Order: sequence, then C-alpha cells, then structure tokens
Amino acid sequence: MQLFWYRLKEQFWAGQDRWGLWLPVFFACGIGIYFMLPVEPSKWATLAVIELLIVLAVLLRYRIRWLYALIVPAAVVASFAVIQLRTLYLATEQAPVPAEKLYLQGRIEHLDYNSRGNRRMILGRLTDFDGNPVPGRFRVSMRPQPGKLYSGQCVELVAKLMPLASASLPGGYQFDRKSFYLGLSGSGYSESRVLPVDCREPASWRERFSFKVAGWRQSIMEKIKRILPPDEASVASAVIAGEQTGINSRLIQNYRDSGLAHFLSISGLHMSMLAGLMFFFIRLLMALIPPLTLRCDSKKVSAVFALLISVVYLLISGAAIPAQRAFIMTFIVLLGVLLDRRAISMKTIAWAAFLVLLITPEALVGASFQMSFAAVIALIAFYERFAGTLKRFLDGKGTSSSLIVKTFKIVFLYIVGILVSDLVASLATLPFSVYHFNRIALFTTLANLMAGPIIGLLIMPFTLFSLLLMPLGLEYWPLRLVGYGIRLVNDITAYVSSLPSAGYQVLSMPLWGLLMMVFGGLWLAIWQTSWRKWGWLFVVGGLLSVFTVRTPDILVNAEQDLIALRDNRGHLVVMPKRGDNFTKQVWLDKTASPRLDKKRSELLRKIYKGRAASPQWLELSCRNDDCVYRRRFSFNRRGQIRIDSKPLAVKEGLGAAVYLNPLRIVTVRDYIGRRPWNSGL
Repeated sequence: MQLFWYRLKEQFWAGQDRWGLWLPVFFACGIGIYFMLPVEPSKWATLAVIELLIVLAVLLRYRIRWLYALIVPAAVVASFAVIQLRTLYLATEQAPVPAEKLYLQGRIEHLDYNSRGNRRMILGRLTDFDGNPVPGRFRVSMRPQPGKLYSGQCVELVAKLMPLASASLPGGYQFDRKSFYLGLSGSGYSESRVLPVDCREPASWRERFSFKVAGWRQSIMEKIKRILPPDEASVASAVIAGEQTGINSRLIQNYRDSGLAHFLSISGLHMSMLAGLMFFFIRLLMALIPPLTLRCDSKKVSAVFALLISVVYLLISGAAIPAQRAFIMTFIVLLGVLLDRRAISMKTIAWAAFLVLLITPEALVGASFQMSFAAVIALIAFYERFAGTLKRFLDGKGTSSSLIVKTFKIVFLYIVGILVSDLVASLATLPFSVYHFNRIALFTTLANLMAGPIIGLLIMPFTLFSLLLMPLGLEYWPLRLVGYGIRLVNDITAYVSSLPSAGYQVLSMPLWGLLMMVFGGLWLAIWQTSWRKWGWLFVVGGLLSVFTVRTPDILVNAEQDLIALRDNRGHLVVMPKRGDNFTKQVWLDKTASPRLDKKRSELLRKIYKGRAASPQWLELSCRNDDCVYRRRFSFNRRGQIRIDSKPLAVKEGLGAAVYLNPLRIVTVRDYIGRRPWNSGL
C-alpha cells in the first residue's frame, strides 16, 4: 500500500507542468454545481464562503503548498459567484408577463427568422398605450407584411405576450433557462402590423454600435438572398452571418443525420479557415512586392490582417459561443505568431475555455460549448501524442524525396487527416450528441470526406473574397461560387442522410454517466504520464450508464390533455390529439421513439375510440370515453387521470413521467427545481 501511495505521489508531481490545465475544469465545476441545485442558493452563504477562503489564505500565507491547495476551492467558488451574480442581475430585469393582448411601443434590438421562415424580433424599452413601462425584453413573431424593418428602429404593434416555455418532460431541454440568459422575459406574436414610430429617447453609444453591426449583418443577409436561391441562401447566411433560423427543417435534419451540422454553426472550422486564408493571401501579395517584403516581416503583417478579418467575422456572425471560442483560439494563435511563440497547444484551449466561461458562464450547460471544446481538446491531445510520428512520415528519412512521392504523401495525409480528425472529433462529441440530441450520425466520416474538399477549397475561400468585395459591391460572382459549393454540400447531406439508419436514435445517458465520461476524457487529454490510462475506467463507466436508463411508461403534459404510453416494444406512443405537435416531437425524440406509420396510426385511433384492441402491441383498452392502460392507469378526454384508482394531478408539477413497476412519478418541477428562470422568483 505504501508503494502504491508513493507511485501515486510520483505521478502527481511528474505532471506538474500540466497542473494549470485543470484550472478551467475547476472553474467549470463551480458553474455546474450552481446549475445542479434545486433551489436558488443564498448570496449571503456564497459571500461567507468567499470570506472564509480569504481568511484561510491569510493564515496559510507562509505555507506555500497549503496555499496552492486553496486554488482549487477558490476557482470553484469564484465561478459559482460569477454565475450567481449574473443570474441575480438578470433576475432584476424579469417581471410577470401580462396575460392579455397589449398595445406595445418599443425598440427593435434584433431581427431574425423562425423555423417557418417568418420574421421575428426582440423588442426592448417597451411601453403600453398609456406610456407606462412594460418591464422586460420579448421575442415577438410577426405576420408577413410589406416594408423594411431594421435593428434600432422604434415600432408599435398589438401583441400577445407569453411567459418563457419550460421543459416539456423530466430530463428535457430547458428553453426558459436559455432564454433567461439571453435576457428575454418571454415570447409572443403580433396581432397587427408592425408600424415604425419615432423613438422617445436616444440610444446609448453601446446600443448604437450594436445596431450598426446588426445593420451590417442584415445587409449581408439581404444581399445573399438576392443572389442565391432559398436553400443555398439560408445556409450561406448561417456560414457568413451566423443566422441559422432561416434554414428549413428538412435541410437541418439532413445536416444532422449526415454529421455535417457543425458546418452550419460558426466555429473553429470557419474562423481558422478564414483567418488562415487571409494570412496566406496577404503573404502572397507581399511576396509579389520584394521591396516591401525586405522591409517588413510578412508573417507578422499577415497575422495582423488575419486578426482583423477574424474580428470582423466575429461581429457579423453574432458572436455565438462557438464563434467566441474560435475567435479566442485564433487570437491566441495569431498572437503567438506576432510574438514568435508556439500557439497551438492545450494551454491555448484552456485559456479559451476560461475566458468564455468568465464572460458567459451559462455557456457551460449548452451543447454548443460542450461539443465545441470536446472536439478541439481531443484533437489537440491526439496531436500531442502522435505529432512525432507524423513529422517522421513527412520528413521521409530513408525514402525517396521525388516529387511523385511527396505528392502522394500530401494526398494520402489529406485523406487520412480528414478520416482520423473526423473520427477523433466524432468520438469526443458522441456522448454530448447522445445526451442532448438522442441521435448518432453513423456516416459522419463519409460525409466529411466528401464535403471537406468543397468546404476548404471552394466555399470558405470565396466566402472570404465575398466579404472583402462587399464594400465595393463586387460580391456577386464570389457569392455565386459559394452558393454552388453549398448546393453540392446540400446534395451530399441529402444523399448521406438517406442511407439506412444514417441518423440513429438512442436514449440519453444519465447526467452522472455523462459527467463520468467528461472527467475520464479530460484525465486522458490533460495528463501525459502513465496514470492517464486511468481515465478509461471513467469513460467505460459512463458508457455502461446507458444500461440504467428506462423509458417512462407514461408521459403527461401540464394540462393533462396530452398523454403518451409505452408500447410492448419499449417505444412511446402519443395519444391522438390535434395541435401541440412540438411537444409530441420532443417526447418522441427524447425517448428514441419513431413516429407511427400510417397503418399503426389508424389502429391507434381505432383503439382510442374503443373500436379495436391490440394487446400484443399496446395494452390499452378504451370504452365510453374512458381508457385503461395496463389495468393501472386510466384517463379520459376531460383531463381526468388516475393511477391505481387514485387521482393524479400534475399541473403544479408542469407535467410528469410515470414508471409503473415499481411505481415512481417524476414531475418536470422535480427536474428543473425552482430557479429564477422558471419560477418567477
């Protein structure tokens, strides 16, 4: 045992050059703990813990090792305080949402499109008909209407406002939490035309800058829509301006099932390609002017221009979390070029993660942050492990150095590079894809191999040229070439997604299983000594957690008028009901249940009306408007529900999942707790 502890201590001190990489991990732990709490923690308790750490730091100031040990709890508590302060600030902006239709006057802060292609806007600085302030910011969908609207414009309309939508089942996505941290108080839809009016008060300098950038984005998207067909224009708007809301659901599903959904989100792929293209383009131009090259360091000049185009791209893309991460990493890489330092390393991604979490701590619980950083961390760890082998292959010691051999190596490495990089990134993001989306893209490698050259050699280079030429009004042909490349990629996604089981549905692993896999993956990526292999124990444990997941026997919504039952195959079957299709689809997706075919749908309607029975498929019998499921659960169309002859009311619980053997009822409220974004605190 003593030998074991000695070797453990030896491994720990041997990796001290990697200790700093754990700082963002501990920082993230504090944020994660905050979001896992069922109720809002006391700010005074947080302050007390901070003061306790300060006292301990003073008392242990001469004991360096103990002082270093305080860094871990300090990082956890600091991040906890950061997200708590941000939540408290945003909570002060919240107010009860009016339940009736209102005349509203306010300023447009943002314009985009919903999934149906209709325009919507975020309105702030609202007042009612009498000029009284209406607290909060709301996302309002608009009816189609003539006339041009723009960010920063003041408008008036009649609208119906609604509170933020909560999760629709235990373990479901918390829409209200995301909207809360976007600063939204609710949503709504217009009941009238949206008419421009004069603003009652001037905008601040920060708002004017934001509106100016929004105007650039809107102008870019309008130019794209004038030049390209709808499907190509919507994807081009996502790639260039970060606007995904205009992409139709069929196209989005094709990208998801083919494994190319990352192309629609501005991330390291786009930022690095754009910055790299700008870097080499400037170096090429300077190489054509020898006197200029002799006087200036072309590498550093190119790095400055690449940094400028990265800033512009960040602004016009809307600065989403993947774009922030990509910009921070690109900035550090280019800064390394300017300072003649190595830029691409695990320290780079650690600093990027720390800065993103410091600026937007709520990003931690989003799939975008998790998948983006998981892919990059895995690729850097893989590069650190196998960089020497790659260099030896490129150097080609003991082999022919002919042009044919070099060309073969380049082509071979390109193909293998795409395959290996895609495999590493796909495996790293797989747990998050399963947990958040219940879907695995089985042919992602094929899709990336086919689309990679088109994206790298056609779409991104001409995206750069179109951005550079837009101020001159010469963007037509570059955009046409971008559109041609996008059309090819769209065709690839349609083909790959049509392959059998391209988008395979699976049940989500439990949260503790995901956390085990994340910790194991970080252990493998950060440490470089032999004990890094211990990380596989946690990865395997997380994988095995999927066998602990059960599909609920019954799902009920908050109004108790929408019910889903588990059939004998383990899939959920939603009872026939008009409307609320979104909730139905969320239930099916989260439980990995397929939509019923025409024959099954007709049989279900007959069972529901008491005209048929199919106990070998679904143990449900209905008669005289009353239905009984597995002899224990009964319901009717009036919203009355009973389990074992006892009434079940789930309205206060916002809906519930019911497990019959043994009986267990989990409400949505049990899952989301009572926090400022869902309980009006």
